[in-house]
Amino acid sequence: MKQMRCLRYWIEVAPALVISPRKPSNSPALETITEEGIQEYEDDS
Repeated sequence: MKQMRCLRYWIEVAPALVISPRKPSNSPALETITEEGIQEYEDDS
């Protein structure tokens, strides 16, 4: 149950950080890092 609460919190907070006009260049950088991390896990398995 606690994990679901944490997940919901991030889902609500993430869009605000991505939309934030303060550092728009960080949005694509974060997405790229996430995709690379997922591919690494697939290679490891």
